Amino acid sequence: MQTTSSQPRAIYYVVALQIWEYFSFYGMRALLILYLTNQLKYDDNHAYALFSAYCSLVYVTPILGGYLADKLLGNRMAVMLGALLMAIGHLVLGASETAPVFLYLSLAIIVCGYGLFKSNVSCLLGELYEPADPRRDGGFSLMYAAGNIGSIIAPIACGYVQEEYSWAMGFALAAIGMVAGLVIFLCGNRHFQHTAGVNRQALCARRFLLPNWGWLLVLLVTAPLLIAVLFWQEWSVYALIVATAIGLAVLARIYLRAETDKQRKDLRLIVVLTAFSLLFWPSPNRAGAPSACILTASLTAIS
Repeated sequence: MQTTSSQPRAIYYVVALQIWEYFSFYGMRALLILYLTNQLKYDDNHAYALFSAYCSLVYVTPILGGYLADKLLGNRMAVMLGALLMAIGHLVLGASETAPVFLYLSLAIIVCGYGLFKSNVSCLLGELYEPADPRRDGGFSLMYAAGNIGSIIAPIACGYVQEEYSWAMGFALAAIGMVAGLVIFLCGNRHFQHTAGVNRQALCARRFLLPNWGWLLVLLVTAPLLIAVLFWQEWSVYALIVATAIGLAVLARIYLRAETDKQRKDLRLIVVLTAFSLLFWPSPNRAGAPSACILTASLTAIS
C-alpha cells in the first residue's frame, strides 16, 4: 500500500491549489443565488435561469480549455491563468453590488477561468506519474478528498463574512482563497519543471493574420464579453446548444483520428461516463439554487 510520503513532492502543491479552488468556487456559489434575489432583487425564475446558465457553461468551457492547454499553453500555464481569471472574476462580482453591470461580466470571467482550470489541473496531476505508476490512483484520491475540505469550509466562511460585513467582502474572501492557492502553487513551481510547458513554437506560428499568441489574446478578451452578453440577453440556452454541438464534433473528430484501438475504447468509455455524469450532476448543483431560496424563506417565516 502506498503512503502519502511516497507521493511526488509536486502533488502537495496541486492539492493545496485544489483545496483553495474548491473554497473559491463553492464559497461564491453558496452566495450567488441569495445575492441575486436579496441584494439585486431578481425574481426567483430569473435568478434560477442565470444560475443554471452559469453552472452549465462552467462545465462546458473545459472542452476549449483542454484544447488550448494541449495545443498551446500546457497544463501548468493553463491552470495558473485559469486561477488568476477566477480570482479576478470574484473581485469584479463584489463590485456588482454598486454597479450591477459588472454582474454578467464577472460571471463570464469566472466561466473562462474555470474552463482553463478544471480539466487541466487533473491532467497536470497525471503528468507527475508514469502511466503504470501504482501511486497514480492514490494521488488522484488525495487531490479530490482534500478538495472537499475547501468545499465544506467555504459556504460557512463566506456566508459568515457576508453576514457580518457585506456581499462584496463575502465574494472577496472567495477571491482571496483562489489567490492563496495560486501563490502556494507558484512557490512549488520548481517541482513542475518536468511537466509540459508552453508550446512556444505553436504560439509563434502564424494563422491567418496573426500568430497564435495573438489569437489567444483576442480570445481571452472577447470570450468573457461574448459570454457576458449571453448572460445579459438570456441567450445561454442557445450557447449551450452550440457548445454541445461543437463538443460532440470535436469528440467525433478525435475518435476518427485515433491511432489505436485502445484510444477509441477510451473515448467510448468517456462518452458512457459523461452520460452518467449528466444524470448525476444536476442534483448537487441544485444546492445553490432553489434550495437556498426555500431555506431562506423558511427561516424568515420562523423568525
